[in-house]
Amino acid sequence: MTRQRIQSLASRGRMAVASLAVVAGLSACSNLLDVDFPGRIPLEALDDPSLASTLVTGVIGDLECAYNNYAGGTAVHSDEFETSNSNVPLANWGERGINADEDDYVVGACEANQSNFGMHTVLHTARYQADTVYDRLNSWTDAQVANRRSLMATVRAYGGYAETFMGETFCQVAFSGEAAQPPTAALTRAEAHFAEAISLATAAGNADIANLARVGLARVKVDLKKWSEVAALASAVPSGYRKLADRGSENDRRWNKIWFLANNLGAYVVADEYRTMNDPRIDVVYANRGAFNPGTELWVTRKYTGLGSPIRLASYEEAQLLLAEANAQLGNVSAAMTILNARRSALGLSPLAASTQTAAVAAVLSERQRELAFEGGHRLNDILRYSTSTTNRIPWKGAFGSTKTANVYTGRPYGATTCWPFPTKESNGA
Repeated sequence: MTRQRIQSLASRGRMAVASLAVVAGLSACSNLLDVDFPGRIPLEALDDPSLASTLVTGVIGDLECAYNNYAGGTAVHSDEFETSNSNVPLANWGERGINADEDDYVVGACEANQSNFGMHTVLHTARYQADTVYDRLNSWTDAQVANRRSLMATVRAYGGYAETFMGETFCQVAFSGEAAQPPTAALTRAEAHFAEAISLATAAGNADIANLARVGLARVKVDLKKWSEVAALASAVPSGYRKLADRGSENDRRWNKIWFLANNLGAYVVADEYRTMNDPRIDVVYANRGAFNPGTELWVTRKYTGLGSPIRLASYEEAQLLLAEANAQLGNVSAAMTILNARRSALGLSPLAASTQTAAVAAVLSERQRELAFEGGHRLNDILRYSTSTTNRIPWKGAFGSTKTANVYTGRPYGATTCWPFPTKESNGA
């Protein structure tokens, strides 16, 4: 196959990429980054309303692909894992060593045999596809496309998650060839798209997508410190709600990256702190074998049990934690602790106590660490969100007050990466 690598969806290749999503879905091309160029399907053919459901399925697949990489990469970068290998760049992901020139991060693909946790391009792919498919759906009519508004809600919600991930942990963002902006620009986009998704899904009677968007929007409101706007959203998410990102064992694009690289390959071990939490939400065990570096014991999470283990994207439990954090930040300490202790009681755990706002926020962060471990980029987001706090800062791998300057399993010093850097290729227009 003659191939041209598309290195930056934020700056070029837009018309081709729009057609390539369907090529990937219909002709089994393995990777949106390595494809025949231009696309085999003429761009105008995508304006066929009969392809609407296929296009939306492609948007979901692109977000799940990007989320898989994002969830894994942010987990090993955070304090949840330590590197237990000496291969570059595999080792760098867990030692704060990924920089703006690292292709594995910038243009890495979803396929496990081609990339570790490629993040920048796959997230922009998911974001761009959601935007362009939404525009097509919006240009068609209800007579042309069955359940059109429900489909529009779906692509808005999934696109909002791609923007949320960038806004939470990227140092800078850029869209459609624009100059680099603060990450809040992505959060502002996500805020608008989630709100639109809720409106569309509610009108269409799609409760699943409405709740997905409610959790996403509550999450963004917390990121933006719009504490008073969280309650109405988080409280509307029903008990038992859960949305999963699908994974599969049929090809390496679909493999659960955390399970493959940590549990199976042993390239990363669960960090010491998580091994002794004695909390059923932190299901961590010794695997009875050595890690990638065989002299290191392999400790793994059992949240994922195989290549096809899905990854939680949104849930009632997350919504409740967002509500608890908003209450704590607004000074409603008792309300925050009631939420936290209701969940702990259901798990058979003893209640927590807090009488000050600082203590309540610390309790929320501790419960988020447990409830949302090894998924969603939540822990890295919390580390970064509270990095300038004078009372609730989270020490982490040599940063933010941590005295731990080197990885105890490899002896290598940690690097300087905190948020994910703006790629040099993007800065240079490559």
